[in-house]
Amino acid sequence: MKRFIQALGLLLTLSACTGSSEEPTRALLVASVNNPSSNTYQVRFFQSSTLLPGNFDLPRRVGSWDIGEPIVTLLYRRSLGVGNDQLWVLTQSRLRRYIANNLTIDDVGTSQLDGFDEALGVDCSGGYLRQGQSSILLVCPPAPTTPPRPIEEYRAWIIPFTATALPTPIDFLNPNLVRLSTPARLTLGPNDQLLYLTPTQFRQYDFVNPFIERPLSLSTSSPSDLIFVNGQALGLFDDNDPTTTDTTLAAWNLSATGEVGLSRDSNIAARLFARGAPPVFVLGTGLARFEGGFQLPRETETGLLRTRRYSTATVGIDQFLYLADQDFPTLLVIDLTVNITSALTTAGIRSSSLGSFQERITGLAFIPVE
Repeated sequence: MKRFIQALGLLLTLSACTGSSEEPTRALLVASVNNPSSNTYQVRFFQSSTLLPGNFDLPRRVGSWDIGEPIVTLLYRRSLGVGNDQLWVLTQSRLRRYIANNLTIDDVGTSQLDGFDEALGVDCSGGYLRQGQSSILLVCPPAPTTPPRPIEEYRAWIIPFTATALPTPIDFLNPNLVRLSTPARLTLGPNDQLLYLTPTQFRQYDFVNPFIERPLSLSTSSPSDLIFVNGQALGLFDDNDPTTTDTTLAAWNLSATGEVGLSRDSNIAARLFARGAPPVFVLGTGLARFEGGFQLPRETETGLLRTRRYSTATVGIDQFLYLADQDFPTLLVIDLTVNITSALTTAGIRSSSLGSFQERITGLAFIPVE
């Protein structure tokens, strides 16, 4: 709790300052890295201050944990009360939870499981994790096909932070869920209610009360991501046309009568949301900030930001955006205390390699320490 209060106080201080003028937050940037050619699959910890714009030191790797199989993604959860800070690591076949209390900017030690190491019994190579208030959501969708696989072939679990085993999976044959169309994306909303998005439906369901549904008409698109932030459910859609650069974002305040707002932009192909603290960033081919509309990087940064492909990103409480390149083990860090649409210069951006040429970054997390 003490570390959380310190981190929160630092965030409030930074909100009125520039990221480059304040002492850097004592934190680790965590990256999951895969190298199939050498069977190397690691969670790597870097001193975040050595990755920031304006710092010309080499990135400092504090340590690494060997995982033993391809890593799909990871999720860091800070404990706000009794219990451990947690680092959840999803591989193609297992979900593991590690203790993250004792990490420092100088030492991460050896990995220590936190009482959860579960085989999933399905191929989860396309899976994802989403954090709720008292649980995380694990979703293992079937491989993409045409036509898409039915909802009963999805596997998903709502897992309490304190769980020691996988609970019973979500029953997609439930009468209120079986009519859910596919492809679908899911996340957790208020009170760990289930939110899900399809080309024709935006829904909220709490397993007790009747569901709330808003209709959509995006039958030629596929949902690519879904989050709940600042009281809104936000979803992204892929137009399934590789020859175009286009993004559609759906926003819903979960009101039974509220309409779903759609925002479109033909200058970016955003398929994912950055994790971590607000503000909201979308990324894929290019990136943009979203605040009721898309704010794209200014034209002079086009070659650096708008045409690159990104695989994952996180926003730290230090007010920097950490972006992983999809094609190389390269990390891009952007100072968010300047306006990326008007005032961003190359001095506010830093690019660093976090691995060898054959490696790829699959997940990122920002962990304040000490």
